[in-house]
Amino acid sequence: MGGVLYAASSITVVTLYDAKGGERFRFSPPDGRFTIRFLHSWARSPVDEVFQVGPENNIVLLETIYEDFGAGLPHEPEPGRPISSMTIENGKIHIRDINRIVSDLHVRVGRFVAAHTLIYRDKHVPFSDFAAPGDVVIFKVQSVKRYVLWATVQTLNHTRAPPQPEGRTPSTPALIFV
Repeated sequence: MGGVLYAASSITVVTLYDAKGGERFRFSPPDGRFTIRFLHSWARSPVDEVFQVGPENNIVLLETIYEDFGAGLPHEPEPGRPISSMTIENGKIHIRDINRIVSDLHVRVGRFVAAHTLIYRDKHVPFSDFAAPGDVVIFKVQSVKRYVLWATVQTLNHTRAPPQPEGRTPSTPALIFV
């Protein structure tokens, strides 16, 4: 009986879709946190945006971490936030308590420098594993029954993998990381 209840329970996952609604990747971040890292196009230094799955299956930007000021990077705390939410630690600028909420997150994959990478559970998954430069990747939070997730994995293990960007072969499984 315990196995049946476990299988019928839900798990929160973040699913990445392409602009046409095709599912490209799915993962379940520990504690609901994940990071998107990219290289700033001008400063050529890493920028980390730390996100949290919100209580209403939304996505919350918690923090931005970067090394150098550059075009488009924040240079002060969000309006209404104390100056103490912006600190320098180990040579990196941290802006915390951003708490910007979105229902889903749209990210355009960089064409030249960005090298977008998804980070969760100590895994680093380059966006190039599931999207081509210039593609839009849409992050959406969902509650999925464990048995549906299991069935999806079983189906993927016995059929061809989802289509990959032209000329690319994923170095990691294309769809499911739980």
